[in-house]
Amino acid sequence: MKPLAVLALCFALATGMAVAATPQEQALMSVWNVHTQSVSDHAAVLAACQKVMDKSSTLGEYLPVVKTVAAWHLLASGKEADAVRVFESALVGEQQPLSIAKFADIMARRWLTRLDIRAVDSALKTYYVEHVEYPASLSPIFSLPKPVAPVKTDRFGDAWNYRLAEFSRLTKVKAQRYHLYSKSIGNGLSRLSDVSTTEYSPRKSAVLLARKNDRPVTVDLEIKIDGEAKRGAVIENNVGNGVRLLKLSSDQRFAVLTDSECDYWIIAVKSR
Repeated sequence: MKPLAVLALCFALATGMAVAATPQEQALMSVWNVHTQSVSDHAAVLAACQKVMDKSSTLGEYLPVVKTVAAWHLLASGKEADAVRVFESALVGEQQPLSIAKFADIMARRWLTRLDIRAVDSALKTYYVEHVEYPASLSPIFSLPKPVAPVKTDRFGDAWNYRLAEFSRLTKVKAQRYHLYSKSIGNGLSRLSDVSTTEYSPRKSAVLLARKNDRPVTVDLEIKIDGEAKRGAVIENNVGNGVRLLKLSSDQRFAVLTDSECDYWIIAVKSR
């Protein structure tokens, strides 16, 4: 690159001016466009994902986004074993806490936990068939033979939150119901039935309106939550109006977000 071009690029970065989209950003959007246009055509989206995942350098820091999108489509198409494999490939352990990779790790752990809790439910049903009641704790099901015995913790390393539940009126009937959930995810979102595997990010979407500030990066978004639109500013690496801003593209044409629960990616494309 010529010296003048280097100086121009440095000036643009320093002043917050938009520069051309990087090849990695273009690769991400090539997948996202197929995903949004054909969300129920899992084969088409998975083919688009595979095309750019062949070399990690093609996507750079956006690789975990495409991995977790691909895993969701595998899960939605009934290929659970493949979905688990791809979600697990997005696990990174200790990483820079506000990186895209870290939030992809959280997202993958949430979906994997939902698959694991189903195995706990299944083991509890096995126990019930033999004892005609549920156990007071999970200890007995952890002693079941493999592969019936489930894992003892969720994917965040926390023990399952389990307790027996009573009927509101049949007070003398004991150990016939239970509450089970992941402490890390919460009671309302711990199961696959609590989230969508037919519509991606069904409750939230966003449109990028403008960049407002450079340091920290702040963007103005139109956010729809359950169909209700509102306008608001969101600061990079912060949650606002139900979404978290992680990255604004180099050309300022899109922003990478997650929903506040970190179950889905939301890419807010700039309005025309």
